Amino acid sequence: MSSRRSTILVALLVTTLAALVGGVPATAADDDPDLRVAIRTLDPTLLAPGRDVTMTGTVTNADQHSWTAAQAYLVIPASPFTTRAQIDRAMSNGSSYTGERVVEVGAFDELGDLAPGQSVDFSIEVPYEQLRISGAEGVYPVGVQILATDEDGSRSQNAVARATTFLPLVSSAREPVPTSIVWPFLMPDWRDVRGHYVDPEGLLAAVGPGGRLRNLLDLAASTPADGATVVIDPALLVGVDDVAHGRHVDRDVEITEEQKAAAETFLTDLLVFTRLRSPWILDFDRPDVLALADNPALREPLQETIDRATEQALTTYQISGRRVSWPTRDGVTRTLLGELRGNGDSPVIVTPRSLPGWEQRLGTLVKYESPSGPVPLVVDDIDSGDTPGEDSVVALRQRLLSQASLAVLERSLDPQSQADAVVLVDPQWDPGSDWSAGELATAFAAPFAQPTNLDSQLTRALPAYKGGVPTRAKARPLSSQQLRAANEIVTKGRLLSAILSDSAAVDTAVERDAAEALAVRWRLRRTEGLDVARARARTTGALLDKISIEAPSSVTLSSSEGGFPLTIRNETDEAIRIGVDLESSNPALSIPAVEPVAIAAGERRTLTVQVDLGSQRATFLTARLTARDGQPVGDTTTFKVRSSSISTVLWVAMGGAGVFVLVALGRRFIRRRSSTSTEQPADDDD
Repeated sequence: MSSRRSTILVALLVTTLAALVGGVPATAADDDPDLRVAIRTLDPTLLAPGRDVTMTGTVTNADQHSWTAAQAYLVIPASPFTTRAQIDRAMSNGSSYTGERVVEVGAFDELGDLAPGQSVDFSIEVPYEQLRISGAEGVYPVGVQILATDEDGSRSQNAVARATTFLPLVSSAREPVPTSIVWPFLMPDWRDVRGHYVDPEGLLAAVGPGGRLRNLLDLAASTPADGATVVIDPALLVGVDDVAHGRHVDRDVEITEEQKAAAETFLTDLLVFTRLRSPWILDFDRPDVLALADNPALREPLQETIDRATEQALTTYQISGRRVSWPTRDGVTRTLLGELRGNGDSPVIVTPRSLPGWEQRLGTLVKYESPSGPVPLVVDDIDSGDTPGEDSVVALRQRLLSQASLAVLERSLDPQSQADAVVLVDPQWDPGSDWSAGELATAFAAPFAQPTNLDSQLTRALPAYKGGVPTRAKARPLSSQQLRAANEIVTKGRLLSAILSDSAAVDTAVERDAAEALAVRWRLRRTEGLDVARARARTTGALLDKISIEAPSSVTLSSSEGGFPLTIRNETDEAIRIGVDLESSNPALSIPAVEPVAIAAGERRTLTVQVDLGSQRATFLTARLTARDGQPVGDTTTFKVRSSSISTVLWVAMGGAGVFVLVALGRRFIRRRSSTSTEQPADDDD
């Protein structure tokens, strides 16, 4: 009770002082307390004369000590902002002045004491007349500030924590402006050198009930289809499908039936959401386009591989959409935009940092004349300042409404202005599940907001951006070694594909491996990224090493013509079709190539190759396996082939000698018969 009485006394004192000095400036504390504030609800969404303002939220003490006698005050300035530049300047410093505290009794909330790690809710209701605003049209920054007593008993009039959002006031009828939210869904996990996902449990949690991606999808699905554009990475679809079915995960990872069902449900819901919107498709696993542009010799084969990996995933999950590139905020150059132009209908997402001459009056979508021709750019006008407080659905809603109201006001002053309201959601944001159905959709119900997706905006003539673009990027792209390792995956993969009887599955795996090796995430994990790329190349090469050819060390033919055996081993798990090319050490000797033959998985096949040495006594032959397109495969084997045949002269000489021997023997036999016949036989005495 004593603590409660002291809190009331402090509040009365503050109120009295406020009455004397006409309000308390909303300044921040000089020290660095760790109290976190989140605004959960704000009513109304649009400020109007006579409407009281109610704000609720949560304060969390992340310090290691307690704070006592905490109070929550509403803060609002007397005059609104009328341009985005004013908001950026005001928010560029977290301790900037943003308004006056409303200190009347009953207009602030008593929170009491906050122990370390404790969270308490606040609720503030302020009558319209106590806001003391001018009522001019524009955007009023409105927020909450927390006062509290430190552990040493000190209590400053500087806020120890705060959060800020925006309340538009547009009272007159205006022509509505295009209003849209862009929802990105990127792959948060990746595969290691073994080809296994690094954090499959984390991915399952993210897509399961209450998970970050699940919450983001549910919130996105609550907005009007004509006011939403989805940017999707096909690697997310593949990854969720893989993990749900236990592919590419360690054996000790246990996936429950509930987790599998939740992942499958998320994948289905994401596909339905995507098909009902105007999807923009990123290249598979968001590759480092700056690194590709900086390596023109490798860009073409690598980009072709990325395109095939992307198209294969889109075909598998039956979605189609406009292709889009998303470089990092410091990774855009004139050369890059020229390389990304393509057919001229693929937008590139950039930030104002990459377009120093860009103004909000040009709108979110502009046309830039790159070295290769005009290319559409989508300017992600992210907040340049540090808006206090945690991100929330309310903050997103009010930001969208504020941009739309400022665009309306700017167009009324400048008839040539193309200002609009487009918010690209942070892909790492978790909106949580503590929001009401339709809460975000109310932003599109404002009379000055026209729900419009980005695809429809691309159908109109885009204003030209005539300012400069950096010639050099601040970002450090992937190394050339990384790109060469990825290209080695492609080279070996194409060779393997030309051998296998059914190469579709291998093609998909190789293209995916190469695309993943080029992901922009490896900028922050350079050693790991290079290890992964080289491991994938070795894996593909290891399959080729399982296909070999054997020959005898030497072959002796019984004549100038004859056959000899060659044995092909296929120790892979796939059937192959492969040929043999024979090359002689004697250029005059030409040997026809062996037509490709089919060899089943794990089997060997011996072929008999016919050769005609002609007048050659011996030669060395080199046998090499070849793919269907003639590419050499694996190592060669060299062996000697010789003929045992005797020359024609020698055969004639031997034949003549044989005749001479036969004649000599015949003559000797005749003489012997003749001498015997001239001698008479003696009579017997008997």
